[in-house]
Amino acid sequence: MRRCHLRSLTRIRGSARNPIVSRRTALALLSTVGLFATLATAKIPPARSSPQKEKKVPALHWDPPRVDTPIPSLSATPPCALPDVLKQAGQRTAELVDHLQNFIAHERVRYEQTSSQVTPGMLATGLGIQEVAPREISAAAKFDYIVDFGEKSGAFRVHETRTPLAGTNDEHLNAVLDQGVPVLALIFSPALRDDYEMRCEGATEWRDHRAWLVHFQQRRDKPPRTTKMETPTKIYPVSIKGRAWIAAGSGQVLHLETNLMERVPMIELEENAYSVDYAPVKFPSQDVEVWLPQFVLGYTHYANQRIVTEHTFTDFQLFSVQTRMIIQKPKQP
Repeated sequence: MRRCHLRSLTRIRGSARNPIVSRRTALALLSTVGLFATLATAKIPPARSSPQKEKKVPALHWDPPRVDTPIPSLSATPPCALPDVLKQAGQRTAELVDHLQNFIAHERVRYEQTSSQVTPGMLATGLGIQEVAPREISAAAKFDYIVDFGEKSGAFRVHETRTPLAGTNDEHLNAVLDQGVPVLALIFSPALRDDYEMRCEGATEWRDHRAWLVHFQQRRDKPPRTTKMETPTKIYPVSIKGRAWIAAGSGQVLHLETNLMERVPMIELEENAYSVDYAPVKFPSQDVEVWLPQFVLGYTHYANQRIVTEHTFTDFQLFSVQTRMIIQKPKQP
């Protein structure tokens, strides 16, 4: 057991006032759960190929989602029955809790931090502040990823474990990773849904799936429980807003994006945004298909630093807990 709250944690080298800031996604309590299981391998392309055979991945770019930007493809026909959509989404999040505690995956993480310095003297010349000499820090690593999940008295409990794979580029990246972000869809669980104002923006598509686009934002009369920012001396709960593409008919969250509702001047936090993709994973040996988080992008603008973190999940294996009873004759005295 480590800390209270499922969190998104990034250590950011900042100003002298706030040398380290951590961002936390606080959906739940952390706990460690023992696993006793056999594994069923998902039907997906093999990962962990040799570095020579891997395709060159595109560079990370600063491109956070904008959840209030109009979407031209939206349609008001057919009309959206929001209570029914939210009820289905709540049922799917209950399934997500069950599935998340029963799988292991490989996780590839890429991290890039860009810091810019400014020239104060430019202000005196009337030319404004000019960014000069950007400094970049980048890293990449691969992990065995396990998440334990449960529910007790209405409060979610989760613990993520990352073990660096052999030959990973940077084992120390484990200390600066986002944690808990893949489960942002739990915003639609009955335990958290009332924290948000929700409205259906209309019908659209997400990767050939018909979907309802649901906008959500933290209610002013409710304390934020989803995202917190942590400094060495204080924790700052922050309010978020976002959009979710929810499959019409099933209520499955297909894609989700979030932004801050407002900047946090006390810690020089200008932006904190996420984009999360969910996709079906088939396990032929058990004849099941489950929807799991597969791709996450995180963007943080803190003081003069911009950070982009990418998480890709592959090689899913499903835990199947089995019980065996052995009956023997009693030994003769």
